[in-house]
Amino acid sequence: MTDLWGLADYPALARRLAPAADALVDAVRPLVGRRVLDVAAGTGNVAVPAAAAGADVVACDSSPGMVRLGRERTGDAVRWYEADAEDLPVSDGSVDVVLSAFGLIFAPRPEVAVAQARRVLVPAGTLALTAWTADGFMATMTRVMVDFLPANDDAPNGPPAPDPVGWGLEREARTRLGAGFDDVRIQPRTLPWRFDSGAAMTAFMRAHSPMHAAAAYAVGDRADQMFAAVEKLAAPHGGPVLIDAEYLLITARAS
Repeated sequence: MTDLWGLADYPALARRLAPAADALVDAVRPLVGRRVLDVAAGTGNVAVPAAAAGADVVACDSSPGMVRLGRERTGDAVRWYEADAEDLPVSDGSVDVVLSAFGLIFAPRPEVAVAQARRVLVPAGTLALTAWTADGFMATMTRVMVDFLPANDDAPNGPPAPDPVGWGLEREARTRLGAGFDDVRIQPRTLPWRFDSGAAMTAFMRAHSPMHAAAAYAVGDRADQMFAAVEKLAAPHGGPVLIDAEYLLITARAS
């Protein structure tokens, strides 16, 4: 996973995802004087507006490249650490709010990531995250791409694969948060996804999305065929891509 998130020129994709990060920060205001941890922070989409809102922000990501870009972006306004969602780099009960925009959902073991978030939060602290819905465009696009990937039967006893789609099912999200959290609230939201054409979208994703870059590498000479299928999904009749990608904004209180 660390290697995957180091692929592609991510900041351009981060800019497209920024409205969801802003919505996440808005959902937990006021933040003045509160201690905030941005988990799987990428280049700081959540950390930047949280710091601007007056929070004392720590951010972490498992990718050294993301951490480097995040430090360049935020300067001293945010403290950065190289760490993943399953081993958070702060002490027990040391933060008021844990935030993650499309990041914590990629932890291979959701129960471990949830337990870590609960560990670092104060009693009644807030966890808030965003997740693509299980039946929305992003999840459907992922399934189209997975159909092209080679089967991985070589390491049946290896680490579990991430299951980000599970967080996009309201019942599953509530189950995952059942250990250590209550007052779970889930709001459906959308993120505009606009491109001049399906081909323009896939060209952008191949250049700027680590997951798409990794998928292209994995499928080899079938990459063009895979992305043609994605283009058909995004713009089935040709023309521009005009999609409101559905996601969930999830908040919970540490019990």
